[in-house]
Amino acid sequence: MNEIIPPEEPRPLNDLGHLSSAVGHHVINAFSAIVSNAEIFRIKMAMPEPVDPSVLADLIITTAIEAATVARRLIDFTRPITNIGDVRLDLSGLVADFVEARRREGPEGVTWSTNLAPVPPIRGQADQLLGMLDRIVANSLEARVGPTLEIAFLTGLDARGWVFLEIRDSGQGMEPPVMDRAVEPFFTTKSGHIGVGLSIANGIWRRHKGTLSLRSVPGDGTALRLCVDPTLP
Repeated sequence: MNEIIPPEEPRPLNDLGHLSSAVGHHVINAFSAIVSNAEIFRIKMAMPEPVDPSVLADLIITTAIEAATVARRLIDFTRPITNIGDVRLDLSGLVADFVEARRREGPEGVTWSTNLAPVPPIRGQADQLLGMLDRIVANSLEARVGPTLEIAFLTGLDARGWVFLEIRDSGQGMEPPVMDRAVEPFFTTKSGHIGVGLSIANGIWRRHKGTLSLRSVPGDGTALRLCVDPTLP
């Protein structure tokens, strides 16, 4: 009987997974220390002979700086993977190819439509932007109610001359408190989900120096707009 060996993960992502776990534990421990010292500070200040506040303040400051430094090093470690490069690409063309591929793949009951105007090229990394679109579409598919869903893609220039991409769906929409936290890491209202899709998509677009905004009406779908200044270096 042949042994089935799972494919090895790409080395950078595998290393990043291990490093992220280590950094996560470090940051959690650091903030636990900050909270503990702050609690001691509060208790001791109420005693007849309070402890020297400068000692606890120094511990809190030092621990916070160390935690921030470790997080910064994680960002620096991932920079080669997340660098968007210097290539200028056609966003409308990229979206057109993406939609055509998704239209062929399904799922059934989903209507894909486009209204893609010619727009100035933007600096970007195609693979990252395709990953961003995948996550946005996955979020729309999860919002599907009933047997059908419409997803529309629009590109153009706004009043500032910025390139925009708007993705609309006819899903269940979001209540205002949910919409306010939609791109927050690990926030989800769906059981069995970890709530990182839109957060990752937002992170990718922010690395492309863009902005993201949401409009949503419960029962009437969601519109997500991505804007970026094409003149940025």
